[in-house]
Amino acid sequence: MPPPSPPICEEQPHLEPQRVESENVIVDSQRQEFDTNSLERDPGLRPQIDTFLPNERDNVRRAYIMLGPCQPKLDEYPSHFEGNQMRRFNGSWYKQFPWLEYSVHYDKAFCFPCFLFNIDRSHKAFTQDGFRSWKRIGGKDCVFHTHVGIINSPHHFAMQKWMDLKNPSHHIDKVVQPPHEVTKNRLRLTTTIEGIRYLANQGMTFRGDDESCDSFNRGNFIELIKAFARMNEEVEKVVLKNAPFNAQYISHKIQKEILNIFANKVRKMIRDEIGEDGNFCILIDEALDDSKKEQMAIILRFVGRDGHIRERFFDIVSVHDTNSLTLKTDICKVLGKHSLLVSNMRDQGYDGASNMRGQWSGLQALFLNDCPYAYYIHCFAHRLQLALNVAAKEIGLVWRFFSMLNNIVNFVCASAERHSELKLSRQDEIEDLLAAGRLGTGKGANQIRCLQRPGSTRWGSHFRSIRSLIDLFGATKTLLNDISHHGPTSQFRGEAEGMKISMLSFDFAFALNLLDKTMRFTDFLCQELQRKSQNIVSALNLVASTKMELVELRNNGWDDFIHSVQSFCETHDICMPDMGAHHTMGTRRSCQQKDCITFEHYYHIDVFNEVIDYQLGELNTQFPDGTVELLCLSSALDPCDAFKRFNIGDICTLAEKFYPQDFSTTELQALHQQLGFYKIDMGRIPAFKNLDSIPILLQCLSETGLAQTYYLIDRLIRL
Repeated sequence: MPPPSPPICEEQPHLEPQRVESENVIVDSQRQEFDTNSLERDPGLRPQIDTFLPNERDNVRRAYIMLGPCQPKLDEYPSHFEGNQMRRFNGSWYKQFPWLEYSVHYDKAFCFPCFLFNIDRSHKAFTQDGFRSWKRIGGKDCVFHTHVGIINSPHHFAMQKWMDLKNPSHHIDKVVQPPHEVTKNRLRLTTTIEGIRYLANQGMTFRGDDESCDSFNRGNFIELIKAFARMNEEVEKVVLKNAPFNAQYISHKIQKEILNIFANKVRKMIRDEIGEDGNFCILIDEALDDSKKEQMAIILRFVGRDGHIRERFFDIVSVHDTNSLTLKTDICKVLGKHSLLVSNMRDQGYDGASNMRGQWSGLQALFLNDCPYAYYIHCFAHRLQLALNVAAKEIGLVWRFFSMLNNIVNFVCASAERHSELKLSRQDEIEDLLAAGRLGTGKGANQIRCLQRPGSTRWGSHFRSIRSLIDLFGATKTLLNDISHHGPTSQFRGEAEGMKISMLSFDFAFALNLLDKTMRFTDFLCQELQRKSQNIVSALNLVASTKMELVELRNNGWDDFIHSVQSFCETHDICMPDMGAHHTMGTRRSCQQKDCITFEHYYHIDVFNEVIDYQLGELNTQFPDGTVELLCLSSALDPCDAFKRFNIGDICTLAEKFYPQDFSTTELQALHQQLGFYKIDMGRIPAFKNLDSIPILLQCLSETGLAQTYYLIDRLIRL
């Protein structure tokens, strides 16, 4: 059994069949298509060329040539005993022998051109079995030199075929094509490429409902080609109806293939931005598209070489299910194709679904098994939304309130006529209030709004829905009353009557005002957490402040709150129970009464306190964990208020506890020394005054050249 290898994602080709036009190779669409998704990148696992159908082999070769030799670069290759010494593969051999491939799975070397063209398998050690005797590499009897052989060796013949197939100018179709046809084809293809580039850059649709020649609007893409033709006579002579029927370069397939080339080039640029051994974070989200297929979006977040934080959309992958192991496999295929190692992952960002955040078998746990420093951080704003949703579901009165709120909003907003009547009713109400002097006037004041629907995935929508109902409570009551008496059918009249009764109940009014009160604090926190410029320290301070506000409301806010509810009930003619009277539950049968409690006890202890306790409990559960400790220690690097939070001990603890693989014992000691000089320079150099965030600090370090001087601090900030 070979020794275990370090975690690395297997490289896989793109999911779609490609007509690839890359730097040195063209796979022509006139030849038989081949689904590159079936190709295995690891040379130890891939099938031999002669196992493919004869009419597929050339397309397989072209696809592999496009991908190039499999040359993964690992921080440390697996070692094993050969004789009395431990030996391992050396990544520097790639430069000396460009044809060399390495199998991570089997820890063996292979020959790329011989795999492609040595069908008789005269070199099985380098095409099928793999070579692993590393002590025989080097010196005059080097096995690699022996494999290459003399000028007419099978390896040389395979190399020549590889070079010929890589060079399109040597292909017969290029040799026999007249020069003027080449010029026309290039102009025609350039026009298509520029049209696709423009539409893709603007995020516009390509196709039209009717793209036939008789259509007045053939879609954005073809209409853009026609616009190019009108502006340039040379273009007009070679495109659309003036082009050969089999070489117009406007088919949907061609559009997809060129878009795929653009996508590959963009991904290559992103990979170059990350750097050869750069660390990165992944952000993953899933959603159903219009065809009900599950799609997984992959976003990479990293620090560029210039010190700026980059967040790039990298790929979107169709997944057949959302099982955590399936998602991890597909993510690894995408990362592995671009030589992004899991060992360089330093952060994971997902939603709060169990398949993503599960402690034992969730996606974040699977990646943590491969890389213990890929810390999982759930979006703070999303965590807050989950906390509010849980609190809403656990209290029966609150759950009934949100259910009725949904019914009222849907009933009123489902009809344009009822929507207009609501606005007219609100307009009459505003005029009466202005006449009575109970509303002020001014620019933007007293605008007529509509009810808003709450949504579990729309952050802050619950609070906006509650506020809209409070503002339109009188108008909504009037509308429901009119419909209950003058509705077109008995069904509408009955529904409106039922909603009006529920809406005018004290339970509904109490829950409406309670959630308006508590969500004022949490909505402000939710909005602040979604700001792009928000930093770690401010986020954690806001969470703590919100908890303190909720605790203060629970301990000292009942009297003021119940007076506001009483005033609301008097304004809208809602009957308020005697708070000192005995409270009964259910159908008032004695067996259903748990305790002899008053109405005040029920609403104060069982509802008011319980709602706040659930929200505090969820906030305490969602935020204080190991991830928050990581963020708290990171705040010691924050330059705000002239590096007020700077703490050498916290910074050293951060490096030692959370990133031990990135800092050796010697480097930790050097980091402590660097921090002392760093603190002096930060207070002395003008460029570092008035900085307000860690990303800006990182940029200043790069721009002033101090990133090289304080390279350990720069490394820690980038992590």
